[in-house]
Amino acid sequence: MTLDPVLNHLLGAEPAPLAAGDDPAGWYRSFREDVLAPWQARANGGADPSGRDHFAHGLLGGFVADRPAWAMVAGHQAAVRRLAWERGGQALVPDAGIVAFCASEEGGAHPRAVHSSLRKAADGGFRLDGQKRWATLAPSAAALLIIASLGRDGDRNRLRAVCVPSDRRGIGIAPMDLGERKPSNPEVRHAVVDLTAVPVAAGEVMDGDGYTDAIKPFRTIEDLYIGAATTAYNLALARRSGWPEAAVEDLLLLLVGAGALAFGPLDEPAAHLGVAALSRATARTRAEHAEHWALVDKTAAAAWRRAAAGGGVAARAKELRRQGAWARLVASST
Repeated sequence: MTLDPVLNHLLGAEPAPLAAGDDPAGWYRSFREDVLAPWQARANGGADPSGRDHFAHGLLGGFVADRPAWAMVAGHQAAVRRLAWERGGQALVPDAGIVAFCASEEGGAHPRAVHSSLRKAADGGFRLDGQKRWATLAPSAAALLIIASLGRDGDRNRLRAVCVPSDRRGIGIAPMDLGERKPSNPEVRHAVVDLTAVPVAAGEVMDGDGYTDAIKPFRTIEDLYIGAATTAYNLALARRSGWPEAAVEDLLLLLVGAGALAFGPLDEPAAHLGVAALSRATARTRAEHAEHWALVDKTAAAAWRRAAAGGGVAARAKELRRQGAWARLVASST
């Protein structure tokens, strides 16, 4: 699969949003059934076995979203599925349901902060205990992708990723109290996930290390895919609202750059630096397009401004990854 078919679709198809209510699960199910499945059948006879159709998944979702929150959901779910595919866990992911990535705990998502435990059980499987916080979309999820510890090997916390249905015995999901913090996308809810002796089959444990093969790459995949899905949403709005052709072309260029990164390995320093550069280019383009938002419906423009104001914490994390990529390059050349 190349990028051309999906980009041609974004430029030529009717830019009509998919109206499916205010529930993330309902919108995502409608998107998968009414938009993504027909696209895959037309484009390549089904899901691309190389996993490259995950990027198209995010773009198509952003393009038909009727609000920034649904573009974020589409990009996030495309990123989760890309990660699951790379870790051999695609069969564990429900076709039409949301999957929440549950890594963070009280102290964050660094290996030293992960205390949720995955203990071997007498039945040949495992038992999962602990608590996750800031689990994005967990209240709407059909499945949870959870990072837990098999125990320590000296100073090393041996982490694994497991994927289980959200209604599995021993799982409790409660909306997270955000205090005075106002979410940029209020439809995208976060949760505290309590895990009490949750039964996990051996086949529900994904390949690889939970930190180096799941948490770290997911950060970059998520940044890239959500950013691209949001740009696709912006492009659809631009076309509906009569923006100048040059502005639409600017957005197209951002998607071409995102696609070039998405179709390559995302764990190399060059990928991290490319994502950082794309983020800056996106910010510049949005600043240049500020005057065009006067052409957009007032409700949609207000939702865009609110969503765009919520990137402070993420921006700091992205900067640390950019610095880390340069440090890796310097270390490899000495």
